[in-house]
Amino acid sequence: MSNQPVSVALLNQVQNRLRATSFARALHFWTLGALVLACASVLVVRLLGLLPEDRQPLAWLLVFPAVAASAAWMFHRRVEKTAAARAVDQHAKTDDLFLTLATLSSSSGEYQPLVEQSAAKVATRIVPANVVPYKVERPIGMQAGVLCILALLVWLLPTLDPFGNVEAATKVEKTKKEVELIRKAVKSREEKLSQEVKTAEERDDKLNEQMKELMASLRQMRPTEKKPNSKVLQDHRGSLNDMWKNVSSEELREMLSQSISDQQFGGQRTQKMNEWLKQLQQGNSDMLQQQLDSAKETMEAMLEAKTPEDRQKLASQLRRQLQDLKKFSSEKAGSPELENALNQAMKALEALAAKKQSGEGTSEEEMRMAKEAAEALRESLELSKTELQELARSAKEMKQLEEALKTLQQAEKLNQDGQLDGEECEGCKSLAEYAEKYKKMMAGMGQDGEAKRDTPGAMQEEDDSDPEGYKDEKTKSQIQAGKVLLSIKTKEAATEKDFDPDELKKYESTVSEIKSGVQAAIENEQIPPGYVDGIKSYFDNLESADSTPDSPAVP
Repeated sequence: MSNQPVSVALLNQVQNRLRATSFARALHFWTLGALVLACASVLVVRLLGLLPEDRQPLAWLLVFPAVAASAAWMFHRRVEKTAAARAVDQHAKTDDLFLTLATLSSSSGEYQPLVEQSAAKVATRIVPANVVPYKVERPIGMQAGVLCILALLVWLLPTLDPFGNVEAATKVEKTKKEVELIRKAVKSREEKLSQEVKTAEERDDKLNEQMKELMASLRQMRPTEKKPNSKVLQDHRGSLNDMWKNVSSEELREMLSQSISDQQFGGQRTQKMNEWLKQLQQGNSDMLQQQLDSAKETMEAMLEAKTPEDRQKLASQLRRQLQDLKKFSSEKAGSPELENALNQAMKALEALAAKKQSGEGTSEEEMRMAKEAAEALRESLELSKTELQELARSAKEMKQLEEALKTLQQAEKLNQDGQLDGEECEGCKSLAEYAEKYKKMMAGMGQDGEAKRDTPGAMQEEDDSDPEGYKDEKTKSQIQAGKVLLSIKTKEAATEKDFDPDELKKYESTVSEIKSGVQAAIENEQIPPGYVDGIKSYFDNLESADSTPDSPAVP
């Protein structure tokens, strides 16, 4: 650049400024037109309700300036050196001196050095910025004004919905998000449930093995070995109690404790639910599985229906089937997991029913949403089926454990009376047969648990004689829940006059209060069924003794 003549450098600088001015002018007009078009687009979209507001991101407005810049670059006027020379001649009033200089390369003659000298002499006093000044205030003001109008339209102009397009699009978008949440929740639960199924299968195998060991131990019981028998029974009871606590839950215990009346009231729907409950309490869910399979068949028929009327009819039928299952889950089964899976299925059904009943005029977005809703419904029904299977498994295990614990309780009572003989159950092949056998054996015992025998070796009466003599002793202690209630060391029959009236009333009140809270305490502490009968029997005996003060006191 430094080797160029001053006149040539001047022409180059003026040419560059003219090029910049040409591009800026083109960019100004194209951008101004783009912003005006953007304002018109916002007006049309908002006033006619072509798109929901949440689907109108500000980023789409950047398309207009980008297109304007591209168009300005492509279509702006190119500037030649002759145009720069004319601009200099016009500014300096040099009578085409610089135009002649710009065309010297295409002309011939001895006057060329004279032109260059004259142009160089004039170029020293010409400033390119004065020849082509940059005037940006007016274009920038216009751009800023239109841009402010666009911003006000975007932020302040509400979206109207004269044709209902916004409502329809918003509904589709909302339904789409709900379906996505349903599928996400179902997938998350399926992953967690797969681990629970694996754990339940391991627990099931362990329980079967425990039952086999228990039956093997019962076969080895001998009447004369009370202490060894009792130790073995206690070990089995401890293991079964631990397993019972792992399986047990408040909802499951409540479901298993529900009584089903033989009298059928409440209509066919209630009878059906009672049958489901009765079967589920036995650890069987075949009828419920059939209901779910029927719901799946109804769903597939609904998806393949040819007319909107048939589709609507099948959707109503499927809705009733799912409502029956959901009602059973909440009122009878008491399973939050099953109820939640059925809730997801109901939501998916409503999302599926939200699409247009006819294929005519249905958008691609609606069709895609309907397909996803159908998949969500299938997945929810499959999850409900798995939840139901696991609920039935847990009910079966808990029922089996309770029966085993009750059988152990019967065995312990028989062992205490020297009646537990494994040889009598040599042919028993299941724990239920042991329980039935022990029940019959206990039926042959007296109310106090003593065997009815007339043969030698029967239970002998106690000998109350005391060769060393004894002294009447009575102790009075404060009657309080959780402490010693009463202790009377005497062999004679206690009567009401032997007690202080105030202390007796306090004692009766305390016993009644404690007994009333026994059931609640059993439930709150999750007492295994193997201990429940003994606890209740203890407090029943206390109440019985309290109601008959003339009877001998219990030492």
